[in-house]
Amino acid sequence: MRLWRYVPLSIWFAICGVSSSQLPWHASPANKPRTLVEVLNRDEDYSLLLSLLQRTLLIPTLNKLNGSTFFAPTNDAIKRRSEKDSLLQRVLEGDELKVPDNVQEELRQQLFYHLLNYTIQVPPVEPTTQTLKTLHFPKRSIDPPTREPPPSPPWLPIPEGTLGGEPQRLRLTSRDESLWVGTDAFGQGGVEVVKSRTDASNGVVYGISDMLQVPPSLAHVVGNETSLSYLRKILTPDLEDFLNETSCLSLFMPVDAAWESIDPLERLYLESEFSDDDRRRILGMHSVVEDNVKWVDSFASSTKMTTKYGSVLDVEVSSKGATINGSEVLQPDVYASNGVLHLVSTLLIPPGALQLTPEKYLLTLNCTSFVSLLHSVNLTHLVNNSDHRYTILAPKDDVLSFFVDDGLPKAGSEELKQMLQYHFIPGIWTPKKLDHGALLETELHEPGLDDGRQVLQVEVHNGEKSAADSKHISFGGAGVIGDRVDLNNTTIYFISRPLEPPVDPLQAALPSLDLSSFLAAVFSTSLADVIKKTPRTTFLIPRNSAFKRLGRLVSDHLLAASSKADLENVILHHVIDSVRYSKSLVNESQRTFPTLEGSDLQLERTDNGSVFIRASGGWADMQSALYPQNLLTKTGVIHEVSDLMIPRTVELNVGKLMKAAKATTMASLITKAGFDWVLNGTAPPGDSEWAGRGLDGASWTVLCPTDDSFKEFNLTELVGNQEALRSVVSQHLIPTPPLSTSGGSSAVEPNNNNRPLPLYDLGTYSTLLTPSSAYGDIVFRTLEDMSDSEYMVGIKGARGTDGKTDWARVLGWGRTTTGSGTGGVIQVDRLLVPYHPRWWIEYGPPSFVGAVGIGTEAQSPEDNKNLAAENVKSFIAGGFGGVCAVLVGHPFDLTKTRLQTAAAGQYTGAVDVVRKALARDGITGMYRGIVPPLLGVTPIFAMSFWAYDASKSLIHAFTPNRTSETLSTLELATAGFLSAVPTTLVTAPVERAKVVLQVQGQGTSSTQYKGVVDVMRHLYREGGMRSIFRGTGATLARDGPGSAAYFAAYEVTKKFLISKESTSGDLNLGAIIFAGGTAGVAMWSLAIPPDVLKSRLQSAPTGTYSGLFDCFRKTVAQDGITALWKGFGPAMARAFPANAATFLGVEASRKLLDGLF
Repeated sequence: MRLWRYVPLSIWFAICGVSSSQLPWHASPANKPRTLVEVLNRDEDYSLLLSLLQRTLLIPTLNKLNGSTFFAPTNDAIKRRSEKDSLLQRVLEGDELKVPDNVQEELRQQLFYHLLNYTIQVPPVEPTTQTLKTLHFPKRSIDPPTREPPPSPPWLPIPEGTLGGEPQRLRLTSRDESLWVGTDAFGQGGVEVVKSRTDASNGVVYGISDMLQVPPSLAHVVGNETSLSYLRKILTPDLEDFLNETSCLSLFMPVDAAWESIDPLERLYLESEFSDDDRRRILGMHSVVEDNVKWVDSFASSTKMTTKYGSVLDVEVSSKGATINGSEVLQPDVYASNGVLHLVSTLLIPPGALQLTPEKYLLTLNCTSFVSLLHSVNLTHLVNNSDHRYTILAPKDDVLSFFVDDGLPKAGSEELKQMLQYHFIPGIWTPKKLDHGALLETELHEPGLDDGRQVLQVEVHNGEKSAADSKHISFGGAGVIGDRVDLNNTTIYFISRPLEPPVDPLQAALPSLDLSSFLAAVFSTSLADVIKKTPRTTFLIPRNSAFKRLGRLVSDHLLAASSKADLENVILHHVIDSVRYSKSLVNESQRTFPTLEGSDLQLERTDNGSVFIRASGGWADMQSALYPQNLLTKTGVIHEVSDLMIPRTVELNVGKLMKAAKATTMASLITKAGFDWVLNGTAPPGDSEWAGRGLDGASWTVLCPTDDSFKEFNLTELVGNQEALRSVVSQHLIPTPPLSTSGGSSAVEPNNNNRPLPLYDLGTYSTLLTPSSAYGDIVFRTLEDMSDSEYMVGIKGARGTDGKTDWARVLGWGRTTTGSGTGGVIQVDRLLVPYHPRWWIEYGPPSFVGAVGIGTEAQSPEDNKNLAAENVKSFIAGGFGGVCAVLVGHPFDLTKTRLQTAAAGQYTGAVDVVRKALARDGITGMYRGIVPPLLGVTPIFAMSFWAYDASKSLIHAFTPNRTSETLSTLELATAGFLSAVPTTLVTAPVERAKVVLQVQGQGTSSTQYKGVVDVMRHLYREGGMRSIFRGTGATLARDGPGSAAYFAAYEVTKKFLISKESTSGDLNLGAIIFAGGTAGVAMWSLAIPPDVLKSRLQSAPTGTYSGLFDCFRKTVAQDGITALWKGFGPAMARAFPANAATFLGVEASRKLLDGLF
């Protein structure tokens, strides 16, 4: 298509008459210049401009223009511009090789931008801005440049190009008493006109201070506009190409403030690499591409423009300016080479046009792997529909990266699809709505739930703050990382690992070691597949301890190959035929639940919130505590229970339990003795001699010796003697009445109802032999040493056999369900042979007791009353003295104990102990461990002084022919020694607790006990009563000789200090204090070595010493013989004041008591 016809006539005629040769530089001699070129030639300030015009072949064009306007840059302007424009600089240097454009097209277009094809009128009023049309017609440059001749005369401004045939525009503004060219729409900026107007025959010239910058493409315009920084942030290379290459492009772009109306997350999405399509759509919503450019002077009211996206822009023009769809045009007409830019105040996005789906947000928030997995299983509808309300649990890319190689199902698999559905929860679940232990339905529809929704358990723990946002939340065990994201209809939590949907019940329970016994029982049957595949079930799994409480014989029976049917019924009795989560079991009113076994389970809820389950059968009062766990499975849920439940379809009789005990010998003897009905759990036959004896409704407990226990007996001889056989068997048969119940599950301990008899220490039971023998009863006893057995059983009253045949250890038991549901089998390791004592054992002790009783002289009631009063006084006075001793002497005692028990070198002496104790704990540290002695002083000192008085009375009783009532020093010492014997029973455990408390915190050890009760509880758990009474022998070794010296020294010293004229009622304080102090010194002079051994025995860890002599040997070997006198200083320092206080308290309280009673 030829474009010549579009050239303005004035230019056409001028150019047609121009020769291709250049006119001479010098103008005609006339006074008035004929052309613009002559004007420039006469002014030396335009020499560089003339050079550029000549190079671009524009001098002929300039000479032939009529009525034109030329904004001519001065030499300074061109030099200034060349410093910034490399092309201009190379042209001025004249180096043709460095100029890539052989036709100077770029430079020519710059000069055309300074030319108008008409003469302008200078605006008379300031400030005024005019819009001018230049001879610059922007077009795409040849790329790359070529050396070939152009297709048309290069100096010809042809009306074509990227502005739809329109020339580029230029603004002229009159302000500040000057003219400015190239200003913006508000008349600001531009280049100042520095040389006044010069008229020529074909136009006018204005000298300007700088070259005019040709408007670049819209991409460059946008890049230079300060208020479009956010737009630049989201522009992609493709969008920049669109702005560069699209002709007649009119942009209506919102400024930075307009983007703040978008949610920050939406902006974050637009800034991400995943929003290319949406960014392209947004740019299209603000772009108009038509045949002509939409400059502001083309706007008219009610103008409608269609954007590249397809939306409609409504233009309204008023005296205040223009609006686009109600958005104010803040700056119009920012010129560009391929269009125009208008800055608007708001986004021009139609409602609903920009669909920001959850998928887009997930992509933005680094969940691309998660979205990719959703695509692989066609679950994109869960994240692409913004109308659906979901709570999404999304693992971020860095989390999923740990599971890519191992831990995730294969991409595109059904297993992966189910796993991903488990991450979507219908509804919006904010932290305020979440409760600990809540179960939320997910998008996973589980076949094992009859296509019902699988649930997900939530754990919520409150943080330090009370606000909902401070909660620590986890879903299905996966913790929440960072803050949640709330969208329109979606809430997103970022989780620490991908969620795994629940598996089948057996696989779900397998990781719990505490359930392994029951699972092993399941796998030993053919029920595994049934339990895995049966839909909508609740599995109640007993813990491992349940099998032990069930009784070993019952467990052995159920696990025996011959009892497979019983075991399967028991297992199925633990599977409820419906899904019952914790809330349903604990809070709802339903009490009866059918099981897969066919019978029901009964639930009983107590006032304290506990839940008990009763089986359909089993033994009387059989129940199990329910521990709701909500361990989810593919088919329902798992809860834990404390005990196994026996259904009514399982019958446990004595015969089955004895078979489980492998006690064939005893079962055979019972049958041969005529008691076979006991094995079956039935009443005696009508023709049996036992019929009619009241045994029809009785249950039986059989003491069942093992087969090995019969090795020492001649069974042939025993079976041959029917009377002896019946006697032996009868000794092992215990009629068992029904157990009495408390009537409520809340008071019944569910874990202790599995024994045939309520075994307890010294519990006595009658056997079938009891009516015919004085030694028919049997008695149970609890063993302290429970390494092999917890209980032993023996014939009551039997003695004289060295325990060979009259007692046995209990090895195990099992309870029957026949009869009244009580009774069963107790397995023992020996046969109990009926006891027949020798005549001297049977009749000797009663005769001896009778003889002693006849020869005993009875005391009168008054004597007994006086004796009791004296004993009470001695007891109270001793206790009061003990309190005084502890209050005065405890700091000394603590110092002594720490010196005795400390490692070598830990303390330099007693003063060092005190200094370190005060530095560590303050003054209260010197009274650490005072509670045990305070609690023990009353019984210890009370018993000591009471025993001392009693011992003196005993000595008087054993020496009736004595000549003086005054006891000798040796007798006083003997009475003192005897007083230590009963006192040791109280002193030893009190000293044990005191020493343990005193040494804690010593050295590098840290406090372990809260008080004396905590110490006693710990010692009992550690080793029973033996641990509590550790060091009893050492205590007696200390207190025996010590008490002998103690009381003897006191009595002798007091007698020496008190004059013979004094009466017994006088209270000589000085004598008592000195005598008491002396007694203490005398005692501790002897007691230090055994006290050292006692302290070490009682404070050392279990197993350190085997006894007193072992402690002595190791102490001397380790620390030398001097170690036996460690703490001698503190002990002696304590001895005088503490014991002076003791005797003062005893004597003062005794005098007070004597006055009162």
